[in-house]
Amino acid sequence: MEISLDLRLPRDAASVPAARRLLDSSPCALGVDAAIRGDIELMLTEACTNAIRHAGRGGEYTVRVGILDERCVIKVIDSGPGYGAGPGNGAGPGEAPGPLSEHGRGMLLMRALADGVRFGTAARQGALVSLEKHLHYGRDTLGSLLADHAGDGRWRGGGVRIMSEADPELREFATRLFDLARTGRTDELIPYVDAGVPVNLTNDKGDTLLMLAAYHGHADTVRALVARGADPERANDRGQRPLAGAVFKQEAEVVRALLDAGADPRAGRPSAIETARMFDLTHYLAWFEEATAT
Repeated sequence: MEISLDLRLPRDAASVPAARRLLDSSPCALGVDAAIRGDIELMLTEACTNAIRHAGRGGEYTVRVGILDERCVIKVIDSGPGYGAGPGNGAGPGEAPGPLSEHGRGMLLMRALADGVRFGTAARQGALVSLEKHLHYGRDTLGSLLADHAGDGRWRGGGVRIMSEADPELREFATRLFDLARTGRTDELIPYVDAGVPVNLTNDKGDTLLMLAAYHGHADTVRALVARGADPERANDRGQRPLAGAVFKQEAEVVRALLDAGADPRAGRPSAIETARMFDLTHYLAWFEEATAT
């Protein structure tokens, strides 16, 4: 299965939502997971906005999109000098500005959302941002019928997994986010999520932001993440779930917050119920009986 789309757009802010709608039409028709489509929209918005702000000459920029089976590549090309080409931008050839530069946050956001990112110079055209995203199709959709379901483990149900071989700058950024969840610094973490960082961001052990916040007893962080769509049933690579972790650490407020979010005490290895029985935590077992009965 192969789909290609080539758009020449005016350097006007109104072109960004138009590009989003045009790009989303194909993934929507194919049945791409809605959360992944949302990631693609945010990636495209950042890349197009960057092109509109920084193109050096001319009144247009180009968006090229290719979908090949479970792989989507987006290239945004403007008439700027290309990354690393200008003096004083703090980047080498083919590199994006650093995280502390004026637009470094947007670059980090693209890197957090995409499975592959390249910044460079397009021949005879200008600055290039190339973004790759692995697609997941819903069951019995057109895409699932056409695509070869090989998969490489880099997408996790609409979230993004930070792999050990990821770009060092991205790993540093992600490590900071996981530390904010682990230490319960909700006021610092949530603005990143609200800005587009995937709420189910996952480290190389399969632990989500929610898992880390729950295991370390930060109920306010748990509630804030759940309110933004964090999945309380997402297990890590050992099959552990946030609720069982909170039971093990005997974090009662977190246990209650996760039950209120619909976490299943019977799920996982070991489950929250099995963990509570192991340590004779009868008050939790009473809560779980009430939750499962409801």
